[in-house]
Amino acid sequence: MIRLKPATSLESIKLVTVALGVAIVAFIWIIHHQQFSTARSEALEARAAEHLSLATAIAESLRHLTDRAEAMGAWFEQPFDTPSKLSPHLSRMLADDPVFSRVGIYSLAGTQLFSSHESMPAALPDSWLEQYRARAERFAFKPFLPSLAAGVGRSDTPSWRLPLLLPLSDAGQRQLRYIMLIEMDVGYLASLIQRIELGRTGLVHLLDSTGQERLRADSSGVVFGGQPLRLATGEASGRRIHTLEGAVYLSLYSQLPERALSIAISQQYEEILEPVRAVQVPQRWLSLAMSGVILCVVLWLIRMLGQQQRVLVALQQSEQSKQQLIASLQNEHERSRRAASTDHLSGLYNRREFLQLASAMLAEQRSTRRLLAILFMDMDRFKSINDTLGHKTGDQLLQAVAGRVQRLLEPGDLAARFGGDEFVVLLAGERSEQQIADWTATLVERISAPYSLESRELNTSPSIGVAICPRDAEDIDSLIRNADAAMYSAKQAGRGQFRFYDPSLNLTSIEEFQLEQAFGDGLRKHQFVLHYQPQVRLENMKVIGYEALVRWQHPEFGLIYPDRFIGIAERSGFIVPLGMEVLQLACRQLAQWRAQGSTVCMGINVSQLQLNQPGFSDKVLEVLEECGLEPGWIELEITETAIVDREGIALRQLAMLKAAGVSISLDDFGRGYAGFAHLQALPITKLKLDRSLIAPLSNSHDDSPIVSSTIILAKRMGLQVVAEGVETRGQVVSLKLAGCDIAQGYHFSRPVAAEDVPEFASGREVSALCI
Repeated sequence: MIRLKPATSLESIKLVTVALGVAIVAFIWIIHHQQFSTARSEALEARAAEHLSLATAIAESLRHLTDRAEAMGAWFEQPFDTPSKLSPHLSRMLADDPVFSRVGIYSLAGTQLFSSHESMPAALPDSWLEQYRARAERFAFKPFLPSLAAGVGRSDTPSWRLPLLLPLSDAGQRQLRYIMLIEMDVGYLASLIQRIELGRTGLVHLLDSTGQERLRADSSGVVFGGQPLRLATGEASGRRIHTLEGAVYLSLYSQLPERALSIAISQQYEEILEPVRAVQVPQRWLSLAMSGVILCVVLWLIRMLGQQQRVLVALQQSEQSKQQLIASLQNEHERSRRAASTDHLSGLYNRREFLQLASAMLAEQRSTRRLLAILFMDMDRFKSINDTLGHKTGDQLLQAVAGRVQRLLEPGDLAARFGGDEFVVLLAGERSEQQIADWTATLVERISAPYSLESRELNTSPSIGVAICPRDAEDIDSLIRNADAAMYSAKQAGRGQFRFYDPSLNLTSIEEFQLEQAFGDGLRKHQFVLHYQPQVRLENMKVIGYEALVRWQHPEFGLIYPDRFIGIAERSGFIVPLGMEVLQLACRQLAQWRAQGSTVCMGINVSQLQLNQPGFSDKVLEVLEECGLEPGWIELEITETAIVDREGIALRQLAMLKAAGVSISLDDFGRGYAGFAHLQALPITKLKLDRSLIAPLSNSHDDSPIVSSTIILAKRMGLQVVAEGVETRGQVVSLKLAGCDIAQGYHFSRPVAAEDVPEFASGREVSALCI
């Protein structure tokens, strides 16, 4: 797999390339400079060594000359009386030695005693006498070059003689007698120097003991004029760098301290370094060429790296796009997987994912011989809450319940929402049956706590069934089925409870399954019959109508009451055809009674699902027309769920039916969440109080202030009040005192078949009024 470097790496490579190029160029020029410096130093050192050797050689030559002057002075150590005795001898000596041009003899006081030429000074300068005395102590009787007096420099006028002072002693070298002044011929010295190759700027300097220049010569001869050289010499030999007439010179000197003179060889720096510079120029051009080549290579590399960077950026962008696409696909796959495995409303697992995880957990629990429990939970009265307060509130309630369940789970536990208000929990770990029961009791307590949803407090409770592996079943499907059966047992036991599975519960489940399978066949074979419960006006105690109550005449189970099959009909969708069957049976029976001269009305229960069916009102009016009944002869009884959607199809159809003359009554008032504020929106004419409000009544009008208040308010709204479930005389008395209009219940009669109604009615003086 090709791994692409990031663009920043190429930027770094560019910087490194530039830095490397600069370093190489700098290295070339450093080497060039070092080579030049080394060549310069070597040239200077070589020339210095050469000049030093030359200065030493000239100094030695001067030593030999002064030694010859000293030999000449040895002759004068003999005593003489008159100068005439010296003259022939001196003339012969001067003729024999061309370096010496004139000789003079002086007393120790500096007075001339004899001279070879009349132009010689008559007396020696005092400074020379002081120098001779000072040197006599140190160097005995050696000839020396006297230095000039202070303030006196080298004269610019030509002078071809160089003085030497030679102290003369007696024959025993014990006492000074005379001072000899010997003048050397400068031209002779210059001729010697002319033979030496000094270059264009090479100079030979003769210095006295104070460093003053006494003679300057080059390859062409003695040089007069110009800036005199003063060279402070300390050691026997050495070098000095100095400026002379605006040019920098390198001077090498060699001293003869005993002769009070020094020889210096000087040459300009520029001339010494000319060969080095001659070599340096091509080297400089070579360095420039190499630097140019390196810079070109660096620029080419930078250009290539730039192209590579552009290609790499394009590849990176392509790679990033590919990675983003892959990440997007992975995220989408993960979202799809989560969506496929998670219930979107509650955030818990859905049925399919739960079954897979639960099967794996069951195998793990069984392998370690530990218990596993399945809890099937159904919310009590959730349908009523959902229908009354709306689906939004119902969804919020389910989310709150899911959150409470999830917070109770421990590691290894699972929770899922199977649909609607059904939740399933798997308890794993090392729990015992008692711990499972305790956990389930805690769950019931937590779920039963009040809920605050959109500034509204709701109360609900769970019904939970529990099945344990391996006691109740050994596979997940069986455990869930058994837990479901136990949940229905808990719901029938009073709700807000939990029950463990018992094998006998399967009988009920089997029966419900059989009834659901036989429902369609029962409708086709008209196995559903109606029983009728009379409604009595309390004012005159006369029967004014009947409520039609459906029964199922099952060929195997016999007469089945609605509490066993209405729920099945609602879950399976048979409630709509069943409702139409009841409507048709009730209308036919009423038409028959009306044909016999009866004036009673018929109350018929209608479910919320029927009201939501498009065209329901038209079908009702069609049935009335088919049976030849007036719309005012029937009364449709609805439940509180009809007020859930105030602007929905159900209310519109009720309004149409009321406008056609059909009476509408609200059944089971007081059991749900409806209030009088909701009643104003319903097109009803009667209010039927639920039996739960009637049961506490005795024979006093103030036994139940709720009933009394409800009746008063209903009267003010123009509604008639019907009391359901009246079972005692005391309840009848209490209702009459409270102002209730109509009552029905076991106190008057149980629901009876149609063939028993005339017998019952004949004993009660049925009223001719139909309300």
